[in-house]
Amino acid sequence: MNKITKKLFLYFSFICAVLAMTVFIGFYGTFRYYSYQHHEHELHLRAEIIKEKLEDYISDCASNQELSAYLKVLDDISLADAYFISLDGQEFTCSCTCNTTIAIEKRPTKEAETFAEQIFKSGKYTQEKKTGSDGTMIYVGIPVKEQGETKAVVVLVDTFDMDQGSFLMAIFVLFACLLFALLLSLFLSGIMAKRFMVPIQKIAVATAELADGNYQIKTEVHDKNEIGELAEKTDILAQKLDAANKESERMRQMQKDYIANISHELRTPVTVIRSSLEALNDGMIPENKIKEYQRQMLMETISLQRLINDMLELSRLENEDFPIEKEELDLGFVLEDAVRSVRMLAQKKNIKVNYKSVEEEWPFGGDYGRLRQMLLTVLENAVKYSEADKEIWVETIKKTDAYYISVKDEGCGIEKENLAFIFEKFYRSASGQAEGTGLGMAIAKSIADRHDISIRIHSVEGEGSKVTFIVPVNNEY
Repeated sequence: MNKITKKLFLYFSFICAVLAMTVFIGFYGTFRYYSYQHHEHELHLRAEIIKEKLEDYISDCASNQELSAYLKVLDDISLADAYFISLDGQEFTCSCTCNTTIAIEKRPTKEAETFAEQIFKSGKYTQEKKTGSDGTMIYVGIPVKEQGETKAVVVLVDTFDMDQGSFLMAIFVLFACLLFALLLSLFLSGIMAKRFMVPIQKIAVATAELADGNYQIKTEVHDKNEIGELAEKTDILAQKLDAANKESERMRQMQKDYIANISHELRTPVTVIRSSLEALNDGMIPENKIKEYQRQMLMETISLQRLINDMLELSRLENEDFPIEKEELDLGFVLEDAVRSVRMLAQKKNIKVNYKSVEEEWPFGGDYGRLRQMLLTVLENAVKYSEADKEIWVETIKKTDAYYISVKDEGCGIEKENLAFIFEKFYRSASGQAEGTGLGMAIAKSIADRHDISIRIHSVEGEGSKVTFIVPVNNEY
């Protein structure tokens, strides 16, 4: 038995013991109270009978001898200490025509006389309980009347003492029931404690597996309580850790691919330049070919410089601490500038760029050069991946919460499985038409993120692509 199970078992046992003690005390108090009530009620009934009998004797003067005899056996009749007390405490005299005087043989105690005075004053039945060294004494008094006037008082005094036999039997039955209930409760509490520990142990096993790197583990706990909620959150944690682990693996792979791509992109122009220089240095190149080799080295140097610049540019934009110069500008004017520039590139392939200028000013806080670079990257890609004699559509929509700028082409499109990687570094389309460093869309995404701009891409392979910029209206800069 583990520590928590032991504690739960002890807690349940303590609670059961407290409940048993409470039941016992309550039973004892209730039993004693109702025993007292019953005894008191019995004395009351006896006092009523005695009072009625005495009033009958008093109203009939011929029964004086019977009255005297009745008073002598009053203790036996009442089964208690009985006192017949007249108004003045002396012999009782009937008020009938014979004026018979009846001697009171049993003198009342001082406590009985004091109690009787209360009844003479109130003229009503009275009861009282007094606790002394002899135990609990019950005083019951009732007035005896003649022609509606109180002439005497009957006082019964008895010591309250529970029926020990009945009481002990009741206690024995109660104790047996409580003992059985306690043993049953202890047995059930042990089962419940173990049942309570099962889901906790499953969660503990799951967390241990998570600590060991097994993020596929499940608690298999489905209770509809707080433990079930804990198990559910543990499962969610496992899912998130699994997703984070996969993302970490993907990032590590991306880092490897990034380094491999950089190495490849740098190695190619460096190899060409070195080979050309070695050939020129060794005098292996004819005079008529030297200019061509020099031109080739220049092109490779330009390509190398573009790659390095793009890498530096992306590194700066991905650094949140690197500031960009934002100012109030007209977003429509930035778009027109980018469209004007790309039309010169599109003319070489006889591609028509359809664009209707924004008629009103689109105020926006941003970096003019960066925003133009972002838009121009997408426009240049639309031209690059489109066949000759095709068309490109640039559309703008202004809404209350955002500006919408879309660029749609009739190019080769992007494979569905590759859409998720369009903004990855060094990504190139599988169409074979890709040229450049493969960092353009990654740079465009970084610029968009720095301006709180969202980018959506919809593409169908073989039909074309549509890139939409969602620019917030009320941006801060």
